[in-house]
Amino acid sequence: MKKILLIGELGEIVRSLNECLTGTFQVQICSEQIENIQAMVKITKPDMIIICQIGVEDIDSAIFTWLQEKCSKTPVLGITTNDGWKQCREFYKSEQFDVLFRPVTRNELLGKCHDLLGGKSGNSEEYGIYDMPLEKKKIMIVDDSALLLRNMKSMLEKYYKICLAKSGEQALNMIPKENPDLILLDYEMDGMDGKSTFEAMKADEDMKWIPVVFLTSIADRKSIYEVLKSKPDGYILKPPDEEKIRATIQEILEKE
Repeated sequence: MKKILLIGELGEIVRSLNECLTGTFQVQICSEQIENIQAMVKITKPDMIIICQIGVEDIDSAIFTWLQEKCSKTPVLGITTNDGWKQCREFYKSEQFDVLFRPVTRNELLGKCHDLLGGKSGNSEEYGIYDMPLEKKKIMIVDDSALLLRNMKSMLEKYYKICLAKSGEQALNMIPKENPDLILLDYEMDGMDGKSTFEAMKADEDMKWIPVVFLTSIADRKSIYEVLKSKPDGYILKPPDEEKIRATIQEILEKE
């Protein structure tokens, strides 16, 4: 089994990277202090090094210089943003270094590792996993049915962070704290219905950017037309189908 040294600030991203790589590779995590990296390279003798710049504001360029000088035959993969790439662009231009930009999917990461280690990149079937982002987006589900909330949470929690609201009023109170990336909103709720909740969101400067997908149980043409008049980002008919929900969410989030 090939050995990978994973360098970065221990947090959600590094833990996700480790979880993705473990089982396919032997992974050792190391902080971004150069003294620790030098010691870990000597001890583990890695076949490949991954530097996660996410969460590290100003990574020490001496790390890259040392890797070039002392580990020139070891491939190095950076997980970074455009700003992070700009800080280290001269290193990333060399043949030893490669880069993946955030957000990164599991298959992209595993495929790139196999490429750099002299193998071939694979697909979901080869790795036996879903091609999902390493960083889970947060989805808020708003519905007055406790059963539907439980069912949808069960459908989606493997792929996304989930938060639940039982009414439009509760959702509006929760949104500033939860900061969801997308909201699945029941159109026909009792009390403050989906349309009223949606209108309140769009009137708020901090909420109006959040994509909303209506959930509706009424499938006739006139009712669907009424739903679409509010100009949501999408709508899904109840009872919800898992593949339809996931496809709709993915398509909307990829546009953001």
